[in-house]
Amino acid sequence: MKTASVRDLRNHYTDVFRWIDAGEDVLITKRGRVVARLSPESEDVPEKVDWKNSPEVTRDGSKDVRLTAEQSSSILREASGRW
Repeated sequence: MKTASVRDLRNHYTDVFRWIDAGEDVLITKRGRVVARLSPESEDVPEKVDWKNSPEVTRDGSKDVRLTAEQSSSILREASGRW
């Protein structure tokens, strides 16, 4: 596994992409701490997604709580204070 800093990624991205293209995982560091991992795309990714059976489509939303406009405004007012 290779390591590259954010500066390396910015200034020498072609080298980093060449590593990834060759099948290497690359850890991206910022100030010595790992902040990301770049890895080559795996070959077993399905070309087609079956959306009709996905949980987002088959979920029963009829029992979900729906907020009124007043409730939404109240939540936004409470959250808009200083953090």
